[in-house]
Amino acid sequence: MLLARSLVILAVSAPLLAQVTPEQFAIIKKEGLENSQVMAHLDQLVNRIGPRLTGSDNLTAAGEWAVDKFQSFGIENARLEQWGEYAVGFNRGPWWGRMTKPLEMEFVCNTNAWTAGTKGPSRGVVVLAPADDEALAAMKGKLHHVWMLNPGGRMLAKLTKAMEAEGGFGFVTGRSGRRGELLLTGGRPSRDMDSLPNLPMVRLKNDSYEAIIDQLDAGAEVEVEFDIRNHFRKGPIPLHNVIADIVGTEFPDQFVVVGGHLDSWDGATGTTDNGTGTATTLEAARLLMALGSKPRRSIRFMLWSGEEQGLLGSRAWVQKHKGEMPNYSASLVHDGGTNYLSAIAGMPEMRPQLEIAFEHVLTLSKEMPFRIREISAFTPIGSDHEAFTAVGVPGFFWDQAGRANYTHTHHTQYDTYGAAIPEYQRHSSVVAATGAWGLANLPELLTRENMKVRRGFSGGARRSRRVLGVQLGDDGVTIGVVTKDSVAAKAGLKVGDKLVKLAGSAIKSQRDLRRALAGGTKKKTVTFLRGGQQQTVELTFPR
Repeated sequence: MLLARSLVILAVSAPLLAQVTPEQFAIIKKEGLENSQVMAHLDQLVNRIGPRLTGSDNLTAAGEWAVDKFQSFGIENARLEQWGEYAVGFNRGPWWGRMTKPLEMEFVCNTNAWTAGTKGPSRGVVVLAPADDEALAAMKGKLHHVWMLNPGGRMLAKLTKAMEAEGGFGFVTGRSGRRGELLLTGGRPSRDMDSLPNLPMVRLKNDSYEAIIDQLDAGAEVEVEFDIRNHFRKGPIPLHNVIADIVGTEFPDQFVVVGGHLDSWDGATGTTDNGTGTATTLEAARLLMALGSKPRRSIRFMLWSGEEQGLLGSRAWVQKHKGEMPNYSASLVHDGGTNYLSAIAGMPEMRPQLEIAFEHVLTLSKEMPFRIREISAFTPIGSDHEAFTAVGVPGFFWDQAGRANYTHTHHTQYDTYGAAIPEYQRHSSVVAATGAWGLANLPELLTRENMKVRRGFSGGARRSRRVLGVQLGDDGVTIGVVTKDSVAAKAGLKVGDKLVKLAGSAIKSQRDLRRALAGGTKKKTVTFLRGGQQQTVELTFPR
């Protein structure tokens, strides 16, 4: 009787062991760390193709390139799947700016996507924007071939009309101090070729902006020149996601998704947002094809577009295939920059299966440790995994750690190939590949028992500032503003304090702060540096 019971226990528990065999992990690890191609993928994507704005020719080229890459690994079913279209396409060409008088100075500048460029090099004097209707009336007849500095939001429509009527070149804006060092790129897609913007809005880096202000304050006439090659293209522009499947042997209609978004903003080359996630997705596919065997259920590699405009590609795809979502075990999304994948966060009920699937990853590297973290609910962050959690599929946004400052590159002029850290990229590819294989080989789909999804705002770092009541500097940890009567103010936090830990989690970026603020109890401890001394206080949240 005792022997029979032991045999039953062995029969039940055996399938839970070795979801990634030691031999398979050895192949993934060796190929991923010693023969890695992840940086070559990234180089081809961001340096040869370049930035990949949704609706641009570059994004179209990147999608076709990604299909070719998957097929080169032996995934013959790699394909494009259209999810929508834009009425107007936008392509950014070269741009530059400079001061020609009274000093000669090269500018660092940018414009938003879907905004006007110049009609060739445009040199003109700088005039300060009028503050009211009376001042604008006094400038009538004086706006031909001028650049207007600091147009106010309330007056912008009237200023635009006046500048267009008299042949003004456009507008120039900027900010002084540290907050003006980073030039963020954004923009809204144009809806109609018949109502495109006509005047450029040029944004200057702080030193360029301050140089103009200094000369104007000194009473000098300032002359500047800009050449900005922004181009619109009549649509419809078809928009696609890239999909490639390693088909499972036992459960081919069940899926584990590995992915990231292919699109980017176009103020730089879109490296850490999200060339890094695209490259690790491709490399994970290559590593798993190198095994020469297939998983029990299918592994679906997905590169979405339209993420930067509101998770458009992933949401459209999930809604189109909503009836299939009960067959999706998990979605693993890499969209947090170049720091190494350091944890996966799931419901407590998921821990046993996650520990089995990620068994080898837990001991992969002492220098880049990995852990399984428990959460009370899946929380909005602002990436494509949310399209899956919205319909009940466990959607994971990897925790990441390391020396890279994501805030410095995120949507800024510094998001270029040199920001990527090769050893982190290699490591993350191995983690993603191993974890996906382990999940795909589990006896059952990942449990959804007691799975909770917190709804609401998913707009990145702004959520952190709204909840805590602070604005952080460009380093992502130093407090620049404390809102009156906020949680931070009541706890005694001050401008200049440098955040170290919140609720036991290290804070190295705004993204870390956002994660640490999510969920949990009403009270959290925060550790910070003030005057070189470390202090810890308790924060009390309204709910």
